[in-house]
Amino acid sequence: MSAVNPQSWRPLAYAGLMAAALGLLLVASFGGGGHESELERVQRLNDSFACPVCDGESVAASNTAVSANIRQFIDEQVQAGSTDQEIRDALLAAYKVDILLNPPADGFAGLVWILPVVMGSLGAVAAAAAMTRARRAGRKATDDDRRLVEEARQVVVE
Repeated sequence: MSAVNPQSWRPLAYAGLMAAALGLLLVASFGGGGHESELERVQRLNDSFACPVCDGESVAASNTAVSANIRQFIDEQVQAGSTDQEIRDALLAAYKVDILLNPPADGFAGLVWILPVVMGSLGAVAAAAAMTRARRAGRKATDDDRRLVEEARQVVVE
């Protein structure tokens, strides 16, 4: 039986990890599910709008009077058959963009959504490049390195 070279599996492992990450991203983006009830829809809408007087709190979580009024408005609009977009437009007209708990994904505000993905990807590429460069350098442990490890082991044992 021959030994398996771990280097030969590395590209396959990276491809598998990338496929899994892409799959999770697709499920999170498009995996909505079935039909939601009116109560679930009202709750989702309440969770998606920000309290105009609270800092970073949703209308659903806030106990302020203005949030109670917005929750009542959303409930009435859902009962009346308004679409999510109609409700959103009405709240935007009344409270401007500050009512949105999540910023819009277009224009300059779209950077809020794409910048973390880009920076994370660049960081992963930089880390992989640094590890590859360090591995290729073939740096060997010195006597000082071995001494430091032995001292650390002694401290842990004591």
